[in-house]
Amino acid sequence: MSKRLKYTLLAMGLAMLLPLSCIRRPLWYPDQDLSVIVKVLWQVDVYPEGIKPSGITLYFFRDGEFVKKETTANVDSCAVQLEPGRYRLFMISQSEEEFGRMEFANMTDFDRASVSVAETETKWYTRADDENLITNPEPMVAGVSDWFEVSDSYFQTKAKADVKYYTIRVPVYPQSIVSQYWVTIYSANADVLRSVRASTSGMARTFELTHDRTAADEATQFITEWSLTMDDPLTRVGHLDGKITTFGFPNGELPSPQRDSTLNVSVLLVDGKTIEDYVFNVGDKITGGTPPTGFRALYRLIFGSVEAPTIHPPDVSPGDGASGFDATVDDWGDGGDIDVNM
Repeated sequence: MSKRLKYTLLAMGLAMLLPLSCIRRPLWYPDQDLSVIVKVLWQVDVYPEGIKPSGITLYFFRDGEFVKKETTANVDSCAVQLEPGRYRLFMISQSEEEFGRMEFANMTDFDRASVSVAETETKWYTRADDENLITNPEPMVAGVSDWFEVSDSYFQTKAKADVKYYTIRVPVYPQSIVSQYWVTIYSANADVLRSVRASTSGMARTFELTHDRTAADEATQFITEWSLTMDDPLTRVGHLDGKITTFGFPNGELPSPQRDSTLNVSVLLVDGKTIEDYVFNVGDKITGGTPPTGFRALYRLIFGSVEAPTIHPPDVSPGDGASGFDATVDDWGDGGDIDVNM
């Protein structure tokens, strides 16, 4: 083969390779740092006692598909790296593993992400066949961002300007998902009360994190810690206060007369053996109020007054070893259905 022919073939081969060398490379490279700054804008009343959580977890979705989960101790502002696309995110306080009484579901599905309160059992309450018994939710906040764009043009701008980072700020406004349920019951002969426990039906078990509302499933919660205040020592009238955390009511509903929820209350008297049971219909008696710091809402329930106490336990004599009112529930009495008309 002549030298001229060899050079001709080589030139033809190079000419065929040149178009391939001009194929456009992707705009995203592993060594490129396009930072998205997630700015968490806190309000002092979002978390209990105005103290921010020690961490947050962010869930990123590109065009509706889950792409990344980021847990960080930088609760005010953190930076993440994202490829080009249209994004949205939601956040929760702490991480899923740090909640001992909460159960998370569908966290990689933006529309279905939810948290539920764990089920529980108790010796003194007899559950119905279709009844869910739950503990009380832990303090928790959640927030959802608007849509934001990570565009190819950012990379082009970076390449021309030779900058190290290009930031996109995404604000998130977290809100508490947990409310307070505060029950007050006025009692005659209040000084004979030794211990109290109660169950409240028709409460929400699940909160839909990205829809900012409760789901449809219902459950029964317990109020097991109470305090007693003597309002009038002469007439022996006092009142009981019980408080729990709650998601509120199913389907994002507010209290209304149409609700058929009930409050079942049992009181142990100072003789150590007398137990009085009461049932209250609460659907039309719950009111709102200014929630304490760190709570989404306040649900207030008051039965009776100093002038007209609601419960009238019998005037019994203290038993041996009686030591006054006990704020927490002891293992007294057996479970059973309560059917008392008030």
